Amino acid sequence: MTAPNPTSLKAQLAAGHTVIGCLVAFDAPWLVEVIGRTGFDFVTIDIEHEAFDESGVVNLIRAAEAAGLSSIVRMAISDRLLPYLDAGVSGVKVPDLRDRRHAEELVSLTHFHPEGRRTYYTMGRAAHYGVGIDDHEWMARANDEMFVMAMIEDIAVVEQIDDILEVDGIDAFHVGPHDLAQSMGFPPPAELDEVIKRVIKRCRDAGRYASVGVVTPWNLAKAKTWMDEGCQIMTVGSSWVISHSMVEMHNQLRGAIPSDRQSRHQPASVSRSSYLTGTTKAK
Repeated sequence: MTAPNPTSLKAQLAAGHTVIGCLVAFDAPWLVEVIGRTGFDFVTIDIEHEAFDESGVVNLIRAAEAAGLSSIVRMAISDRLLPYLDAGVSGVKVPDLRDRRHAEELVSLTHFHPEGRRTYYTMGRAAHYGVGIDDHEWMARANDEMFVMAMIEDIAVVEQIDDILEVDGIDAFHVGPHDLAQSMGFPPPAELDEVIKRVIKRCRDAGRYASVGVVTPWNLAKAKTWMDEGCQIMTVGSSWVISHSMVEMHNQLRGAIPSDRQSRHQPASVSRSSYLTGTTKAK
């Protein structure tokens, strides 16, 4: 067995570092490799919103490891998660946490005995296909190294946060500002921010790491606000970065074309949420 990976998310966070990841919504191993070359710490594979087949996800996990990245799958709790654990994914991010029981189920599914009920299997990639390992030692290591994150996306869950934080085994909580705002009837951004700040403080006081939303090319100031509040996990939305870059490139190039030679005159734009831009104006 090798020594614990000093560049793992748990090790980096425990050392007080802020880690930067990228949310990937494409079955594109090359993109994961670019993300690794760029200097990111982890990738989150967005199975919640995008249609991936299982072999595609496993290839993204492989690409992440080859690129020196930790890998996280973002998906609902189900038995479909188990093959990704056995394929060697570094962590799990579960959307729409509902209550303490849901949190306990998450910990149980992602950990072997005695912390949970993850099913025994040592023939997968995560266990080196059973070659050169002691099964009980490997299972204990897997429990220690698994990074578990739950998403808080409903005001009813915010009201239960202290009870949920009593559940051991969840390393971090991610606040989804858009869905949280929906559950609050789309309040002014400043009102939403106050709720998020309270959640971050509760998490940090309980010794858990915190994260909020995604970082886009136009909300870096907002990301700095959340870091100042105590967030150590930053996630860049690759879809927004790609769309923004394509729009900016197109608009700059089209702006250089004389009006009488334009094939079209409508400039492109990317939708921007007021909950990510830092504005305090109500909708």
